[in-house]
Amino acid sequence: MKRIMILVLGIVGFLMCDAGYEPQISQIAQINPYQKEYEQMLYPTVRITAGMSTGSGVIIETTDSTDKTQISIITAAHVVDNQNTVNIELYDSRVISASVVITDTVKDLALIRVETTDSHRLTQIYTAKLANKNYTPYLFSPVWAVGCSLGLPPRPSYGHLCAFAVNNWEISAPILPGNSGGGVFTTNTHELIGIAVWVRVYQGQLVTTMAGIVPINEIYQFLDKSVSCFSQLDESRDARDSGTVDRLTTRRSE
Repeated sequence: MKRIMILVLGIVGFLMCDAGYEPQISQIAQINPYQKEYEQMLYPTVRITAGMSTGSGVIIETTDSTDKTQISIITAAHVVDNQNTVNIELYDSRVISASVVITDTVKDLALIRVETTDSHRLTQIYTAKLANKNYTPYLFSPVWAVGCSLGLPPRPSYGHLCAFAVNNWEISAPILPGNSGGGVFTTNTHELIGIAVWVRVYQGQLVTTMAGIVPINEIYQFLDKSVSCFSQLDESRDARDSGTVDRLTTRRSE
């Protein structure tokens, strides 16, 4: 009888393994097939709270006057408006304080740096990769626009490049209030090719756009100009901390 029971249990075990069951092996966690999209586009997107308004921004790597790499956040100038300090909400709901250091109201771009006291919290963050400065746009090129529309957490919307001007492109993806300052990415390499702007500064007034974006060539010009400005910011750090110098503002493009 004992031998019969052992035989029966052996047959049952064999049938369970043959059916796909693997005893004593923990269930394998499901792999997200879009993990790269999360890490290269969604996670670098932040929600910015400036005063009573909210917008979006993108975490990137920049260099200062000594070629030292730093973590910065690029957004639209009208998102930060006249605020000197803003709150940044990261993908994992962490909220950190940051300073608006450089704005260009003509290009509608702004650069933000994390406060020194909060820099230690910049762990496990993701940065967006900028496309080549010679990136060539084509009509019908598919893009992802990622931003915090209506003040909600970051979310992607799909569209195409549909119009070009020297300093302004347009996409078919919807750009809603709160999307301004968010990134526009290529769908194949997930590289940043523009900053979304729901409104633009025109002759001192904010006007709505047809899903406009500040293109990558304008971003590079702004960042190149920022490198020279960083040395001035470093020299005036003590004055800025005391409140006598807030930030550098460019109101005329070079």
